[in-house]
Amino acid sequence: MCSASMHQKGGVLQKKRPIHYVVWEALPGGMESYITHYTEYLEGRRSTYIYSLRPTGNHLNPRLNGHFSEGSRSNWKCYTGFFQYARRHRRDIFHLVNSGPVILLLALLAGVRCPVYHIHGTKYWKRWKDRLYLKAAWRLAGLFRVCYVANSQHSAAVFSRDALPLKPRVVYNGFPLQRFLQYRHQRTQLRRMAYIGRLDPGKNAHLVVRLFEELAAQRPEVELHIAGTGTLEKDIRRQVEQSAFAHRIFLHGWVEDIACFYAEVDLFVFLSAHESFGNVVAEALLTGLPVLVSDVPVFEEIHGDVPSFCLGNPTDYAQVSRRFWAAVEDFPALAQKAYLSAERLQQLFDLNIHLRDIEAVYAQL
Repeated sequence: MCSASMHQKGGVLQKKRPIHYVVWEALPGGMESYITHYTEYLEGRRSTYIYSLRPTGNHLNPRLNGHFSEGSRSNWKCYTGFFQYARRHRRDIFHLVNSGPVILLLALLAGVRCPVYHIHGTKYWKRWKDRLYLKAAWRLAGLFRVCYVANSQHSAAVFSRDALPLKPRVVYNGFPLQRFLQYRHQRTQLRRMAYIGRLDPGKNAHLVVRLFEELAAQRPEVELHIAGTGTLEKDIRRQVEQSAFAHRIFLHGWVEDIACFYAEVDLFVFLSAHESFGNVVAEALLTGLPVLVSDVPVFEEIHGDVPSFCLGNPTDYAQVSRRFWAAVEDFPALAQKAYLSAERLQQLFDLNIHLRDIEAVYAQL
């Protein structure tokens, strides 16, 4: 059994095992950004390393440049290089943050016996051809001892259904609370509606534009502010340019100070078709910003109030529109519930609690 704590054995003080964080690309965003928090939190107490499967450079923690390695754009070199790396460090802890079952299986075959696989997605394959080899990889990985950690009850349930029939440990994503709570205030009137997030397929930003157009036709004072970039950015920009209300729609691209952006808008509509967590929803609510969401189960874990905040299935636009209008017609009540929800969220999504929980996972290996 692996041991991650310092203990006395045969008169020799055994050091805590080093940790290797494995990602597809060492770029900030999503769960990859948590590696920055992990390595800073553990500094001086554990040796930490970052392995980027694709060459990107180290954009997660520059202080670890001496403990940073990366693979290749060539698939063969990427996989063989990682196998050799895992083989050399097989006695250490490997925390796979964004990798997939093939990379997990390679680590296990290389002899890694203290792996942590972090589940933060709900899509395990796109095509039936992908399912064939990915499902096989999951089944083979299931023959080994692995610590599975999910970022929500929803992502844990989907993993059990689609990947392996086991129950992962749930550790909710954490946030630096003060960064968002400093902007917390109760909205009083709806003037700035917003979409915040990736402009990618499945996020349904185009539906938010449609809802705004309905609202804008009756409320000349309301604006729409869109923060984010992605593969559909050109399509969204084209949709905005063709709108009769284009002069009241503003595309901000990537926003550096997102907490301040939350503070400056009055309503956030997020109709994503699938999410394993939804950081933007939790962050926004911490500032008191009302967030209207789709019926993805994890959003209920966050806001805890389906009747007030859920607009339904984004494929049923008529229902979404009806619920949207019901919410905005009683905006003061919606705003008050959002403001009060921050009290509950502080207990669930404190970054310090998240870091201690992850460290506890390491200690049990």
